[in-house]
Amino acid sequence: MTDLAVERLMSTDLVTIGPGAAAADAARRMLETDVSSILVVDDDGRLTGLITATDFVSLVRRNDPEDETSVEAFMTTDVVTVSPDDSVEELAEPTDRGYTHLPVVDADDQLVGMVSTTDLTAYVSEQR
Repeated sequence: MTDLAVERLMSTDLVTIGPGAAAADAARRMLETDVSSILVVDDDGRLTGLITATDFVSLVRRNDPEDETSVEAFMTTDVVTVSPDDSVEELAEPTDRGYTHLPVVDADDQLVGMVSTTDLTAYVSEQR
């Protein structure tokens, strides 16, 4: 596999929501935009968390899906991120640990993209 920078593979059409938003709003945005994860950002656009479809399964199991649970109550906060300059080959380790979405942040911790296992699979398939 050619050593490719993350920024050449990442998606930049990001779906975001604020940490105080209701879980139902996050789910609605994910369905409307046909994504399987949503990035939680503060007022300055900095990444504070990540919610995946799997997180919603857990939430629904514990609560009424129409309740007013806030996004920050169930988002993942120890989010593994990558840099736009990282090589795609370096992404293998995090995805081996079960991560399906890796937010891309620049040197100022500003969110600039997202790389998913779908992106990586498409790239590897192209290379073969």
